[in-house]
Amino acid sequence: MRATLYATIGPAGAGKTTWRHQHAPPGATVISLDERRATLSPCGCSADPSVNAAAVESGTADTRAALAAGGTVVWDVTNYLPRLRAHLLDLAAEFDAATVGLVILPPLLTVLARNGRRDSRVCAVCGTARRVPDPVVWAMHNAITGSLPDLHREGWHTLHFLSLPPYLHHRHHGRKP
Repeated sequence: MRATLYATIGPAGAGKTTWRHQHAPPGATVISLDERRATLSPCGCSADPSVNAAAVESGTADTRAALAAGGTVVWDVTNYLPRLRAHLLDLAAEFDAATVGLVILPPLLTVLARNGRRDSRVCAVCGTARRVPDPVVWAMHNAITGSLPDLHREGWHTLHFLSLPPYLHHRHHGRKP
């Protein structure tokens, strides 16, 4: 069995973690930077920026170990920028692992509504809240939408478009699963 790296690609509130809970392959190593930040943060906040580098470093190390052993890894993160996706593709290439991009991009208003249901209280210690500011969610959604035509050129072995707004169904030019 070939090592495989799955990566979600979607803004905050898109349903990435829901997908992971329902569909991640059994026995997969799950890398959730939210969960790692919450574990590493002195205040337990999942958005604490002071521990982001350590969370990425930890996730990268666990990914290398799992792929080296021929395992499956699921990165449950936004991956909204090409450089973030490139990091994962480079990791997979180190072990000749298969790569699967999972685009989860519901309509912007749906994503904003879901994100709006998150806790908006700001932590007195790290200054963050679970709810991501609307302009940030909008920018993530826009960045992913703009990347759709070129995702297939990034080096993914397989791309699955799990949720796209109706207005994008005929506009993306990536390979179909």
